[in-house]
Amino acid sequence: MRQKTLFLILATVIPAGLYAAYAATEVYIWRCLIIFWLLGLALWLILSAPKEQRDKYMKFIPAAFAFSIVGDYLLHLAHEKGAIFFIAGVIAYFIAHMSYIGFTMRKGNVNWWMFALLCVIFGLYFVFLLIPGIESTGIRIAVLAYIFVSAFSVSAASGTPFGPTMDRTGKILTLCGICSLVVSDILLSLHDFAGISTGYILMLPLFYLSQVLVTCALVHITRR
Repeated sequence: MRQKTLFLILATVIPAGLYAAYAATEVYIWRCLIIFWLLGLALWLILSAPKEQRDKYMKFIPAAFAFSIVGDYLLHLAHEKGAIFFIAGVIAYFIAHMSYIGFTMRKGNVNWWMFALLCVIFGLYFVFLLIPGIESTGIRIAVLAYIFVSAFSVSAASGTPFGPTMDRTGKILTLCGICSLVVSDILLSLHDFAGISTGYILMLPLFYLSQVLVTCALVHITRR
């Protein structure tokens, strides 16, 4: 129990301190260090976990974090260097979501009702709010693909079955983490393509919160 508490502190307090440093200085490296820290912690948790409390699917979490680092950096560059970096960043986040899907789909379970509902909602959102603000066909295709993989990612997390390596708390933390990432993406797209800044201040905190929550899920799964 003490070890689990220590890991939870490492997964929450350190990232909060790094984000506070970024908020105070606006130096990008502090942002980058948050995910690097969580990536290292995730690898530590997996490699040091008892054999009965881990499985091959856990490797997808470090992969998701790694591609999130790449995506974050590419979108950071996109504001100065243009559409090609934006598309590359979206592709990196697309792969990050695919990694989350790999982690949650242990037995191939997906909440298909949720997926259908999210596809309708996100589809309408894309057509009526985003398309008018996107001139590049390439960006439209990238954003549309990302929207649907996001819907599938949430649906896969929602349908994750319970078993030896996943209980209710782990599932809830994972689902909340992925949902936090999706909400962050929505706030970013509303700001960049629809000119809506309401809630945009929460975009970055929610983005990093997503990795914190997934790491806490990993702590809970590997240190029961």
